[in-house]
This record gives sequence, C-alpha cells and structure tokens, in this order.
Amino acid sequence: MRTPGGWWGRSVAVGVAALMGLVGLGVGVGSGPAGAAAQPAQPAQGVTDSTIKLGLVQPDYDCIKDFVDFNRGDQEKTYKVFVDDLNAHGGILGRKVEPVYRDFCPIGNAQALAACTSFTEDDKVFAVVGVFIDQSGDAQLCIAKNHQTVEIIHNVSQSWIDQAPKGLLLTPNITTDRRLSVILDLLGQKKMLKGKKVAVLTQQDSKGRVDDVVTPALKKMKVKQGTAAVLTITGTDTSAAQSQLESFIEKWKSEGIDAFVLVGQVVVAKNYVTMLKDAFPKATLIADQSPVALAGGQDAVAAKLDPNPYEGLISAEGQSEQARFETPVMQQCVKTYEKATGTKVVAPKDVKPGPDGKRVEIYASVEDACGDILFFKTIAEKAGKQLDNTTWTKAVNTMGSIDDQLVLGKWASLHSGKYDANDTFGLVSFDSASGITGDWKALTPVEDVAGPS
Repeated sequence: MRTPGGWWGRSVAVGVAALMGLVGLGVGVGSGPAGAAAQPAQPAQGVTDSTIKLGLVQPDYDCIKDFVDFNRGDQEKTYKVFVDDLNAHGGILGRKVEPVYRDFCPIGNAQALAACTSFTEDDKVFAVVGVFIDQSGDAQLCIAKNHQTVEIIHNVSQSWIDQAPKGLLLTPNITTDRRLSVILDLLGQKKMLKGKKVAVLTQQDSKGRVDDVVTPALKKMKVKQGTAAVLTITGTDTSAAQSQLESFIEKWKSEGIDAFVLVGQVVVAKNYVTMLKDAFPKATLIADQSPVALAGGQDAVAAKLDPNPYEGLISAEGQSEQARFETPVMQQCVKTYEKATGTKVVAPKDVKPGPDGKRVEIYASVEDACGDILFFKTIAEKAGKQLDNTTWTKAVNTMGSIDDQLVLGKWASLHSGKYDANDTFGLVSFDSASGITGDWKALTPVEDVAGPS
C-alpha cells in the first residue's frame, strides 16, 4: 500500500502458457500435485471436507484519509470478486473458500491486534491473507506465532518470520531485510559507492538491520563510513527526532558525508528526507523502503515541491506498476474484475486525481486481492487434499521456483528458510518527471536475486 506520512510501505498466478488455457481469473485452475500423506488426529481449524475458511484483511482508508492522497476503492468488493471467481471454478481441490472480511485502522496497533483475535479465536479461520500492518510486528506474530495460523501478508520483516513457526508467515513480496541486502549487493557489483563516504540514518526498531546487513556490506565494499544516526521516534510527534537529526547533520558536514543509507520506514518520510537534501543537496540517498520512498516522491510531485527531495533516491524494485499491469497474469485479473463489476480498471499511468484531489487506485486493489488469493491457492493445492499446518509447511518448504506464477514479479521462489517469494529486482532511482506523479527509473535491468536455495 502507499504510505500515510511515510509510515508504512505498499503491498501487491499461473504461468503464461497455463494461463491461456484457463477460464476466468485462473485461480480456479484444476488439481495441483498431492501433498504429504500425514493424517492428523483432528481436522485443521477452518477446514472441512467442502470449505476452507479464509480471513481477508485490509486497511480502513477512511481512518487515514488525512494522511494520503489516494484510496483503493471498495477493497472488500474487490476481494469478493476473486473469491467468487475461485469458487466458481472449483475452489481449491474441490473446497470452496469461505471468506471472512475485516478491515482495521493502521494507526497504532489496537485494531490490528483485535483483528488477530477475531480471526483466530472467534472466526477460527485456517489462514489470514491481505494487507496487515503493525510496525511492532505484534499483530502479525499474534496470528502466526501465538495462534499458529497461516498468514500471507505484505511488508514482512525477517525477524518476524524467524519468530513464527517455519512456513506459516509468508509474503508474496520480499522481506525488508532481503531487499536491503539486494540493494547493497547490486550497489557493490556496480561499484556505485566507490569514492563516497557513507552515513546511515535509521530508527530504533531497524538498528538490527544496520548492524547485521549494512555495516558488513559497506566494509566488504571498502567504503568509508561516517557516524550512524539512530533516531528515537515515538508516536506521530516527530519534533524530538528532527532535533536529533539536526545535530547529526552538523556532525556529518564535518565528516564530509556525501551518501546516506536510510534504513526503516519512518526515516524515509518527507520531513527527514527534506532535511537531508536541504543540508546535502548533492548527496546520494539510498533507501531500503522503496514503496515508502516512491510514495514520498509522488506526494512531493503532487505538492509541486521543487526541487523534489526524493529526486534521484536509489532503491531496489522489480517491474514498475505499469509493467506489472501489462503482464498476462495481471491482465487476466483485470478482465475478471471488469467482467464481475462492470467497472473499468484504469492503468497506473492513467490514474488522475479526482475533484477531491484523491487518486482512486483500483488497479492496486486488484493486484493485491488477485495476487494474494492466487498465492494462497498455489500453496494450498500443493499441500494436497489433507490440508493442515503440517502439509502446508511441507508444501512451502518444497515449493521451489514459481517463476511467472505471481502478479508481483517474473522470478519467484519459496523453499525451506526462504518465505518471501518475489525475486525480481534491479536498482532504480526516483524520477519526478516519469509518468503523471513520478516513478522509478531503472538504473540496472531486473534480475533473479533469489540467491542460493
């Protein structure tokens, strides 16, 4: 999802040959391979001989409308389109999906924690799927760890995955930790930091990624490093953190810093990025939160900021929103939605603000709903007719390559120890002149960044 004030990042099939032979969405594709033959003593929670109860979660945009210049339309209606299409084409190995819809306000985590309890204890779903946001990770771990319920969501930290039972907490995207590693690996390969002196700006909950990923990578590149800044950020009051940043800026000036690695969602917010670029107008900015950075750059375009503080900021991304929109898999999702609703899905490049200044990004809602349900179906079919946590985990751990089978990227994979699917990435920089609202410009071609299996 796009970001209110830069607090959180945005979220997000079958192979092309197989897709051409399917009816409707294609999430109703016939029988998948059989999974493990283990017979549990009791049926899995949320699973009967004829149904799978699935929790579908999405943010309440009304509660954040003052922070964002877009919305996703009727998200429950969008998810319902793809659930209905899946069920109309046989469900999952003959089981119909029984949806339970819930939204939540993503400011704080009280509603997210309440959604966890409702899904797992009241509704007793087999899995929770969708866009579920809690920066602390408590709500995500409430589902996957505390209640040992399958969870497929966006914006996942590797530390959360490590705390949950293996194979239960998944993302069709990439973890924030691995994206950071990909960025630094590609920067090292291209020698793009050669001759620069680099400082890190982060927040308290992201310091571990700096210690584990950034510092070793910069040492490996033999890049000179300056003082690392860890901002103390509490709630929505940023005055103390901005005061801290002002002190670090003075120190960085004396150290001759000319490049910054921004680690964490909050420090990529417009107020901090603007402070950096005002003080270091020629500095190279690198951010591990590309969805947040893109949202910030686009918001600056809408505000007609000149210069745009995000101009030239480097991150890693896969195919652009427009490129993903044009893929056969996504186009099949679009056709399914349009047929069911009679509403045209406007392409990302053609979305314009309405009279209220808000962009209605139905394409993003379709991408998330269609992609998430398809991802769940792909794994559940591999798990086989005896669907439970054991067969699900075995399916995830043995999935391997699922190239060309997801909405989010050409290359994707799952296997034991790797529970984030998208492997399609290259270096990008923000270009305020791209499209209507600004977009990423490729610095390197996308490539398969899966790493060792």
